[in-house]
Amino acid sequence: MKGYSRYFWAIHFIGDLFIVNFAFLLTYYLKFETLIFSDKYKFLFIIFNAIWILVALFIQLYELKRLRRLDRVLFNLFKAFIFNAFIISAILFSLKASEFSREHLYATYVLLFALIMLWRYSAIKLIYIFRKSGFNYKRVIIIGGGEVAEQLYTYFMSDDVLGVRVKGVFSDSTISFDIKDKIKSGNLDEFEAFALDKEIDEIYYTMPLTYTQKIKALVDFCDKNMIRFKVVPDFRGFLFKRVNIDFFDDVPVVTLRAEPLTDITNRFVKRVFDILFSSLVIVFVLSWLYPLIAILIKLSSKGPVLFKQARSGVDNREFMCYKFRSMTQSVDADIKQASKGDARITKIGAFLRKSSLDEFPQFINVFMGDMSIVGPRPHMLVHTEEYSALINKYMVRQLVKPGITGAAQVKGYRGETKELKDMEGRIRLDVWYIENWSLSVDINIIFHTVWNVFKGDENAF
Repeated sequence: MKGYSRYFWAIHFIGDLFIVNFAFLLTYYLKFETLIFSDKYKFLFIIFNAIWILVALFIQLYELKRLRRLDRVLFNLFKAFIFNAFIISAILFSLKASEFSREHLYATYVLLFALIMLWRYSAIKLIYIFRKSGFNYKRVIIIGGGEVAEQLYTYFMSDDVLGVRVKGVFSDSTISFDIKDKIKSGNLDEFEAFALDKEIDEIYYTMPLTYTQKIKALVDFCDKNMIRFKVVPDFRGFLFKRVNIDFFDDVPVVTLRAEPLTDITNRFVKRVFDILFSSLVIVFVLSWLYPLIAILIKLSSKGPVLFKQARSGVDNREFMCYKFRSMTQSVDADIKQASKGDARITKIGAFLRKSSLDEFPQFINVFMGDMSIVGPRPHMLVHTEEYSALINKYMVRQLVKPGITGAAQVKGYRGETKELKDMEGRIRLDVWYIENWSLSVDINIIFHTVWNVFKGDENAF
């Protein structure tokens, strides 16, 4: 059974629009004890609906191809909610529409946020149940018997909610993996009759792309019989296998690294988050913490309160990174990492490093735009030069702003890198972060950073 997926977007759209109107009307009734609108509120009601629809379409809110990524769906919904509130506020401000009730608008957004999150979560779970029960699935055939075919087969068989039923695996060579008894396996010559008999919806080709004549014959067969043909190229030789394909006219261009932060909307969201977060820390924490720690540093050793050091930033541009000074002044500060039991660390410095309080001045770096709250940690210039020659993917981390904390730090790669494998592990997680960025990932890393501070990190010294 297939074909219902085309209606999922409509179900979500209608449900969202109903909740938008319900929230507006309910809060209006509770505020004014009537549902009779004045002309000004009629205008606001229309604008409220129109902006929601335009924002939802603009950010492709109803592209629901990846229902397994519930966090991504909910994040996109949250993004639509923020944009809607921002645009409505901008319109009302530009019109100097002070006669509208702020209480009504605030209550509308609070109720809308709660209801629409609940609705979308429930709707996606219902789709899960629908597919789990055996409805709305596609019949597919895998062409090929190598490792790529095996990975694809394993993925399709991993979860019923994917809406895929593998009906057969065909290859002109030996199939190298085990297939369930109910799934047909055979030679490539047998697949056409089988595909027609089983009313196959999609065919996934996993064999080499050099078999151009074979691919052309498969495409012709699929086009003639209204079967969708998909090619699964082998990118296993690359560190991460997430790729994007763009078209320059009719020329396909494959991008081997997905970078969410190349999108201007994502960069805007991350920058706004950085500014808000760093501003709150500077005003409510650093404002009183700075003089207190400054006194303790001055009492413990001679030298400045802040340690300033040139570090490698985005696009490998140098910037001055700030930290509370935790060591005595030394001539090798720009080339030597801190190590466990380092004699240069002062008594108050040991506490600052263990509690991560020495990093707090970097919120100033974030506010100034040199750093981000979350990102690859900024390295000393000498380390950038050294490791870029030793580690193949090292310079990829310079594609984004460095962070106060990052994925590598919360996964155990904080502090001194004694061996090359330690830096390789850090770089691998830095690249993962660049390719998988989302605001929810940033928030998750911040949460784990705070948790590690209270729990204690053996690499914090």
